[in-house]
This record gives sequence, structure tokens and C-alpha cells, in this order.
Amino acid sequence: MMATARDKTGKVYKIRELLQNNFQEEYEAEQRLLRMEREIEKEVVAANELIMTCEDEDPFVEPENASLAEVLQRLSAVSSQIGEATQKMATIQKEVADVSVRVQRVEKKLGTTLATLEEVKNVMAIGDVARPVNAADSEFEFNPVSSEEELNELDYKLGSNTEYLTKLTNWLNMKIVSEEPNKRLHEAMDLVFERQFLPKCSWKGGGKPERKIPMSAQTNIMKMFLVLGSTRFIAITDAFVAKFFLKKLPHAKERLDLQDYRSIQSLKRASSSQVDSSLVETLE
Repeated sequence: MMATARDKTGKVYKIRELLQNNFQEEYEAEQRLLRMEREIEKEVVAANELIMTCEDEDPFVEPENASLAEVLQRLSAVSSQIGEATQKMATIQKEVADVSVRVQRVEKKLGTTLATLEEVKNVMAIGDVARPVNAADSEFEFNPVSSEEELNELDYKLGSNTEYLTKLTNWLNMKIVSEEPNKRLHEAMDLVFERQFLPKCSWKGGGKPERKIPMSAQTNIMKMFLVLGSTRFIAITDAFVAKFFLKKLPHAKERLDLQDYRSIQSLKRASSSQVDSSLVETLE
């Protein structure tokens, strides 16, 4: 644009261009301001949405820090839960181990019970001969064993003659009054054997200075003692009978001497006994 007569110096043109440049700068500045306002508005909206979804967050904490705190809190909670689960697992393992030990104990007791039942079955099988006493049984006569020959004869007769076994067992049950197994065996021993004969016996036959008669070899007599020592409520075992004779036979001589001593004291009508009471209890 060329300058007019009124604007020979071109000032109006320069002022117009200056104004246009100012308008352009103001427009661009305004556009920058609008963009900045829209970006700030977006950030505010995002922050508000984050705050709304995290009710427990501190509104004065920046969103990035709030999210990190939440993650750390959750990790801490998960770690605590893992610790509790580990502790519970250890407790469960201990309980399983305890249950395993109890099961082993039960199995052991069950095995013992089954063995006892087997013994009871054997006792019941032999005990069939111990029927109620009748008049014929009360008239039965038996002479106590006084020699090795009589011992062997009795054992053979008990194993080969069921009727004789029945009568002798019932006759002995009629004589025995105690209900305690050890006392029943003690009474039966005094009924079956002469006291003078028992010092000649031992359980296995060993003895000094000469060999003794083995009582354990008399299997049929021991079976009869198994029946005699048992009751309706208690069933003893072979081991119980063996233990009884192992305890009594070594003191058979002392028991015999004690019997003689008591006989002498009875004749003399002594006022008190001079035998140690503990020895008497052991021998009887």
C-alpha cells in the first residue's frame, strides 16, 4: 500500500501493521491461555475422579502419592495374610503329626486288644468245660500230686480225657472261693499239688545241685490253671500263669517250712508269731 498525500511519511501504515501484530500476539496469547485452562481443567477432573474412587485418600495428598500408599497398604495386608496362613499351616501340620501319633497308639492298643481277644477266645474254648457244678461234680474225688509220675499222669489224663478234665475243673472251681486271679491260682495250686512236692519243681527244670521237674512242660495242667485263674470278668493269659509259677516255685521250700512252723506254733499255742510278716506275704 502506497502512502497518501496526507501520509507522506508512512506513519499510518506503520501504526496499522503494529496494531495488526499486537492483535495477532494477543490472539495467540489468548489461545495459549485457553489451552492451558483446558489442560488444567482436565487435570482437575482426573484428580476429582481419583479422589472419588479412593474415599480413604487424603484430599491434600497428590494422586501419585495416594496410589503408592494404597499399594503399600495392600502389600502390607497381603504380607500379613501370608504370615497368618503360614502360621495356620504350621498349626495344621502339628495337629496332623499329633493325630498320626495318636493313630499309631490306637493301632498299638488295637493290636494288644486283638491279642487279648485271641487269648479270651482260647480261654472260652477251654472254659466250656467249667460248667455249673452239679451233684456228680461234688462227689468227685482228687488226690493232690505228690510225685513226678503222678504229675505226668495228670497232664496226660487232662489232655486225653475231656470228661475227666470237665469234672476236675468243676470240682476245683467249687473249692476256689476268691475272685482275684492271683489268689485263685494260689488256691488251685494248693489243691492240685502237695506242698512237699512243689520244692522239687521249677518253671524250666533248672536247679542246683540237681535238676528239677519242669512245670512249664505240663501244658495241659497249665491250660487248666488258665481256666481256673479266669473269671466272668477277667480272662488271664498264658504269660500271667507263667509269671505266677515263676514267682511261687522258687519259694516252695520256704512255704513248706512256714507251714511246718505254723503247725508247731499251733501246737505250742504261741501268743505271737516270730516269722517276719513281709516274708509270709511273699511266700503266700
